[in-house]
Order: sequence, then C-alpha cells, then structure tokens
Amino acid sequence: MRTSARPAPRVLTLSLPEARRLAVASQGFGARPAKPTIDHLRRLAAQIHAFQIDSVNVLARAHYVPAFARLGPYPVAALDALVYEKRELFEYWGHAACLLPVSLYPLLRYRMDKHAEWTQRYMRLRRGAYMARVYAEVAERGPIAAAELSSPGKRGGSWWGWSIGKKTLEHLFDTGLLAIAGRRGFERLYDLAERVIPRETREAPAPPRDQAMKQLIVLAAKACGVGTFDDLTSYFYIDGWSDRSGPVPWRWARAIGQRAKPVAPRLLSELVEERRLVPARVDGWKEQAYAFPGVKPPSTVEARAFVTPFDSLVWDRRRLRRLFGMNYTIEIYTPIAKRVYGYYVFPFLLADRLVARCDLKADRKRKVLVVRSAHLEPGHDARRVIPALAQELQELRAWLQLDHVEIGERGDLAAKLRRGSGAKRALP
Repeated sequence: MRTSARPAPRVLTLSLPEARRLAVASQGFGARPAKPTIDHLRRLAAQIHAFQIDSVNVLARAHYVPAFARLGPYPVAALDALVYEKRELFEYWGHAACLLPVSLYPLLRYRMDKHAEWTQRYMRLRRGAYMARVYAEVAERGPIAAAELSSPGKRGGSWWGWSIGKKTLEHLFDTGLLAIAGRRGFERLYDLAERVIPRETREAPAPPRDQAMKQLIVLAAKACGVGTFDDLTSYFYIDGWSDRSGPVPWRWARAIGQRAKPVAPRLLSELVEERRLVPARVDGWKEQAYAFPGVKPPSTVEARAFVTPFDSLVWDRRRLRRLFGMNYTIEIYTPIAKRVYGYYVFPFLLADRLVARCDLKADRKRKVLVVRSAHLEPGHDARRVIPALAQELQELRAWLQLDHVEIGERGDLAAKLRRGSGAKRALP
C-alpha cells in the first residue's frame, strides 16, 4: 500500500516588528517582578539557558548583568548560590564560557567525552605524567586554583599567558573530568566533577552526538524566538571549530589539522522534517529563518534595560543588525583615538527597540555610576528615551550600591540626559 507524501510544513510569516518582539520576549524581557527572587532567576536560566562569563569588570561581571536587565534588582548572591552551593547551574562551554542549567549537562557530554579516550591514554604515558599528577593533586587537595598547584609551571607566551598547570587544568575541565567548584574573586577553583556535578545529573543518559546537537538547536530556537541557521547554531556554537576538531585536543595538537565536515545543515533539515522546528520568513531578511512550532509574537513588550556586550540578546552582531538595525562593536580592544562610542558600551533596550547606547563605568572608590558617553540611535526621539534611560540609571546605581550618577560630555544624548535626569557632570 502506497502512502502519500507528508505535506510540507507551513511557513511562519512575520513582519520585522513581530520578529523583534518575539526575539525580545523569548529572551526573557518583559514586565519585571516587584521583588525578584531566586525562583525568578531559576526560571530565567531555564528560558535563555546561558549567562556568559567574562573577566571585564568595568561595571559588573558580565554574567551578573543579564538577570538585572530582565528582572531588575535581584540579589547577586542568589546567582552564586545556584552555581556554587545548590549546584543547579554549572560552568562550561556553551556560547563561550557560560553558566548553564545542569539540565544541559547530558546534552554537552559529547563535547566532554570527545577527548576522554585520548586523555585517559595520555595520562598513562610517560609524557602524560604531569597531567596525571595534576589530576591526582586535585583529587587530593581540591578545590584548588591553578596557582596553588605544587608545580604550576612558568607562565608562557601563548594561551593568554597560562602556565602549563593552568593549561592542564583547563583541558581536564574541557573533558569533564574536572569541574569548577567555585571562584576566588574571578579565579577558577577546580575539583573532581563527581564532587561538583550532582550525581543524578552525571548519571543521566547522554544522547548520541547528533541528537544532543539537535536538541541544543531546538533550545536555541526557543531562546531566539525566530532565527536563521547561523542564529540558531551559534547560540551554543553547534558545529563550530571545537565540535569539528580532531581527536587530539587543540591545546596539545602539533597542528590544527583538517576540520570534520559540517553536520548542522543536515541536522536542521531533519528538525524541520520531524516538525520540531518550522520554517519562517521575516520581512527584510534574505536568509531562511526557523522557529519553534506554535510561537506567536506578543503585541507589545514591556522592557527597559541596559544590555551588556555579553548578553545573549546581542551575541550575534549580524542578527543584531537584522533585528534592530544597530551596528555594534565592542571597542575594548580599539585604540582610544579610534573609538566611536567608548570602552564598554551598553545598548539600551526600550520596549522592542535598541534606542541608545551608553559607555558605563562603576567608580567603586567614589561610589559613582559614570556615564562616560551617551548616544541616541538614529530615528529615535530623545524626549521619549531620556525619562526611561534616567530611571534605569538610577535603578542600576542602586543595585550596584553606588551613591549617585555622573554623566560625561561625549555623545549627542549626554547633555540632554544630564539635564533630564538631574545628574552631576562627570569629571573629565
């Protein structure tokens, strides 16, 4: 008996404003709770899946800011508690280094297990004796920092100036043999994974590599609302250089070698065939888009937030241009004379638009939130933006436990914002 061909899935059609509202809402922006709690933080982590970690501390550590942007003044200690006390989040490579819900641990095992066989074999060889000693020392003394190893080795000129001890610890962390048990300041403390990751999480079945990658793409689609192939695969760096690298870890490989062929295009096609994703078309987008079945863009989005450069809303700069029309670059590594907007610039989200950008700094010694520059995005009305921007600055100041706000001279919005907010003029 012949069976009829399965009908093609219906294409979801969205206007650009609808796609923008869907993206902002899917990222957890909306009405803020009156008093944010650890439960709000749990739900947010389950929705966007990752808080990116970065060492820049000009305003606050990057992984603390996204929750404030969505929830308002939440207790920072609650995030640390979820990671290092309750073990509901863990540190690993998601979109770069991230705090991730432990529910993702089985889905990321394919990354951890990739070099497990090589690592175990290497530690049994003479040339792997140092790695074996490091692992044994962590087992005996952990949690410990790289600098606390009995033989950390000298700092080198590669791998960010890491010592051989730090390089070794990071590899053992990559393979899942070690995990991050805590931090001293920003310094990682390493311990055996079985002493950090909950037992039920470690013993949960790990899906085969392709199935895990497909599930991560689906989760990315939920977090993005709607996105292109690159949007969805880059959220967790699916099929990126690490996923496609060879059996020898890159830190120990003498040559990078040829990458494996990409598999993500096939996986995305399968997800559409399986009805786990639906094709979508967004007005003005040249590329095919995809969405989670049944999604509907909200009619409005109530959002007011400074978005850190490491926020998942702005990870992909090409997506940022498509959704918001903003050309955005982190200028930290740009020479001062060539910077356009400033050192550590935060886009400002109002409703479903990025309407301004501010270079922010917490002067902790003077207890001042400094706005070093403020620029209005083209096409937006300063009279609408300034009241919301001034209110958010005051809430951010209070959350950071600073006393007042100062606003500098740089940017077409700076003087107007200073007058509209009653803030002091920043020191030159």
